[in-house]
Amino acid sequence: MTARGTRSLAAPAVALAAVVLVGGVGCVAGCTADPGTASTTPGFVTPAPPAGAESDGAATGATVDQDATAADVAFVAAMIVHHEQAVELAELAPGRVADAELADLAERIALVQADEAEQMRTWLERRSTRDVAAEEHDHADDMAGAISRSTLDRAAELRGTAFDRLFIEAMVPHHRGAVEMAEARLAERGDSSVTRWARAIATAQALEVDRLLEIEARLPAG
Repeated sequence: MTARGTRSLAAPAVALAAVVLVGGVGCVAGCTADPGTASTTPGFVTPAPPAGAESDGAATGATVDQDATAADVAFVAAMIVHHEQAVELAELAPGRVADAELADLAERIALVQADEAEQMRTWLERRSTRDVAAEEHDHADDMAGAISRSTLDRAAELRGTAFDRLFIEAMVPHHRGAVEMAEARLAERGDSSVTRWARAIATAQALEVDRLLEIEARLPAG
């Protein structure tokens, strides 16, 4: 699956995508949606989930889907593990990666997805479902695009272009898996904040896949 299939994106996500296309790799991995942090936060794509999203619409009396569904919990719990895998691989890059653009991208993936995973844990904790959800998603290899332990161990032994190629070979299907997971959640009803989160992740992961493939195409043969 490609992430270009992400449909009906909200205007903010589209605007963020446009920034990526103009700014290049500096906007590939993810970003915060809070404009107040623009001066100190890298220009990433994936925004953090809206703070206090459960209370959206309170001032206007609009109805808000405040109850987390099974689909919400499953998506968030699985995405925590999914993000942690990306972080683990990305944190191997310093001292191993050869391509400068890939080094920058790996650093941003590590920073952004670690932060997102922590925010997802907080989301689960607010619903007293963290332990149950974690137990249900202990088997990371069941996730779409999961990075195996053997792949991570092999990456830790590589340097230079060999590492770059393995990183991309692992991260592209991993991100496509994130898109698949996000689109599955978008097909369900649930907490509006999780819906926005899934849509943003799908958009960002698509852009990252494109960037990774561009980098792969120019890597030296080997």
